[in-house]
Amino acid sequence: MGNRGRKNGVIEYWSSRVIGKNKTAGRVLVTSLYLIIVLLLPPVGVRAAVLEKLTIGWSAIAGSQAPFWITKEAGLFEKNGLDVTMIYVDGGSKATQALMSGDVPIAQVGGNAPVVARLRGADVTLIAGLLNVLAYSMIVSPEIKKPEDLRGKKLSVSRFGSNSDYATRKILLKWGLKPDVDVAVLQIPGGQPARMAAIQSKVIHGMVAQPPVTSLARKFNLNIIAEPEDFGGAYPTTPVASRVSYIRDKRDTVRKFTRALLEGIHLYKTNKEFSKKVISKYVKTNDNDALEDSYQYFSRLVPQKPYPSLDAVKETLAELGEKDPKVRSTKPEDFVDVSIVKEFDDNGFIDGLYKKR
Repeated sequence: MGNRGRKNGVIEYWSSRVIGKNKTAGRVLVTSLYLIIVLLLPPVGVRAAVLEKLTIGWSAIAGSQAPFWITKEAGLFEKNGLDVTMIYVDGGSKATQALMSGDVPIAQVGGNAPVVARLRGADVTLIAGLLNVLAYSMIVSPEIKKPEDLRGKKLSVSRFGSNSDYATRKILLKWGLKPDVDVAVLQIPGGQPARMAAIQSKVIHGMVAQPPVTSLARKFNLNIIAEPEDFGGAYPTTPVASRVSYIRDKRDTVRKFTRALLEGIHLYKTNKEFSKKVISKYVKTNDNDALEDSYQYFSRLVPQKPYPSLDAVKETLAELGEKDPKVRSTKPEDFVDVSIVKEFDDNGFIDGLYKKR
């Protein structure tokens, strides 16, 4: 018997017991019981509201990933009708593969991986840009004092084709050192903390890193021989990607996701203490100096209006065009979909978030 059947059965039972003795009093009691039962039930709209399930990916244990973390921990996905599961996929290239396979319909990716995938015919496009500069430092073991000291040594990256791989090779070439010839480049998965531990255990001699790992490196007396300004300008360090077919078929889901993310970015920029607590949870450190460094560094770089950066994609295409001349004829606009962010920009939603302060 359903809820309504059980409810009517209770009412009929009391009706037969009470009305038989005093019809007027019985009707009042039965009516009261009915109203109490109805009032205790949740509204029809609430009962019908079911959060839509969505799996999203993030790809680095670094402060650049904070907007996803903060949006999740603040309950903003649920506020916008989504039941989000976040999974960690180590490195932008692997995250792009997960996106292409359909395992993850939306992901924070990075580097040239999503652009290369699109060039090869994959159904991948960038829908937002959370960090559009190559924000890395080069951390090395104490005996390394200058770039030339890296000759014959080992550096590590998360995965070949990832942001860290691109940044490592770019800075080596700038210093006149040939990757894989003058300096070995190894893959060590597990995030930046794992690679820093490999430096401390003398397995490798250096790595590129971001806050809060850079702050921790200084405390561990590791040297930093390159800062972000040494690496160059625009680059798609932390874009958000999806599949063209998914956006077409699930546009309202992507819209809900983007609205939540925009609220998360606002919270990130305006609530430092909450943001630091969330960053602490995901990077697994309670070092306040490192958390402060991460917050101050990245919160200013994440744009209020996170359009995917055409300049960043252009830089990626220029890099790829050095090996494949056909790439030079492609346009950055072919690799991005600005329509979702633009919708919330045009309707005043993003500006409205910051006017509330």
